[in-house]
Amino acid sequence: MITAAPPLLRFVCPRCHGELRSRAEEYRCQACGAGYPVVAGIADFRLAPDPWIGIEEDRAKALRLEEATRGLDFEESVHAYWQMTPDTPRPLAERFTRHVLGAAERSREWLARVEREEPAAPGGPWMELGCGTGDLLAAAAQRKGAVVGIDIALRWLVIARKRPELRDAAERLVCCGAEALPFAQASFARVLSLGLLEHCARPDRVLSEARRVLQPGGLLRLRTHNRYSLLPEPHVGVWGVGFVPRNRADRYVRWRSGQRYLHHRPLSRRELTRALHGAGLRQVKVAAAPLLRAEADRLGSSAARLAPLYGRAGRTPLLREALAWVSPLLEAHGRKP
Repeated sequence: MITAAPPLLRFVCPRCHGELRSRAEEYRCQACGAGYPVVAGIADFRLAPDPWIGIEEDRAKALRLEEATRGLDFEESVHAYWQMTPDTPRPLAERFTRHVLGAAERSREWLARVEREEPAAPGGPWMELGCGTGDLLAAAAQRKGAVVGIDIALRWLVIARKRPELRDAAERLVCCGAEALPFAQASFARVLSLGLLEHCARPDRVLSEARRVLQPGGLLRLRTHNRYSLLPEPHVGVWGVGFVPRNRADRYVRWRSGQRYLHHRPLSRRELTRALHGAGLRQVKVAAAPLLRAEADRLGSSAARLAPLYGRAGRTPLLREALAWVSPLLEAHGRKP
């Protein structure tokens, strides 16, 4: 059955922004003729694959995952996913599993803080860029109005649908790249993102697309890893990666740990500020992100002991400014004029 756009939203062609018409199990652009299938009940508007798996391979895996997780709950489905992915080393799969299962608490805490700090936004639907397994969407499920999540990994959206809060909300899960969104201009009051931007090869395009789909006065709020963090790079556990020239980072990580470093591109505070302004956003602010309780719990023991000091420093104006250059995470705010 064809999935419908959520109420008040209209899908458009991500390639040319032309009008789409639904036909059986696909959407077809009336302007350029491009077709976009519905797979496992989720509309797939991708123009390019994610770095880890091809589009057709991902679609096939999503269908196998849908069948393999029939009757399973969310946690069971996460474990089933990694059983279907034997090429991922077991320690890494276990780390990813812990992160996914613990992400809901982090998202609830962050969303509550965003709503306290950013009450002045136009009414209307929200969107999360890079929703993954749906932890932030689940946290926002009780708010009034549509909340839509997009992700480039169809397989993760199949898992997200297993969350109790999202079980009947497949139409609010959309597969697409953040660089080419299938939504009309000025569709959303807020665009939120947790830990996406460092995975994007073209963060400038991601931010420009976020601005396009925001309503006038709409808010972009994101949280991302800091290139110049003084802690080890969280994706590979290697210190100092951000201080190495980008064209040598993979070689450095391989030397230090034997891992590859090809698909991560965290920005510095200066780079992120420049990108937000370049996308046409206003009231731009990039600061050290306060550590959430769930994040502090996931740090190593020595770093976790420093978390209270980090929190106190973040409340001191002079230290807060200095922290923004070397903090583990950055938090950014911008509005569409």
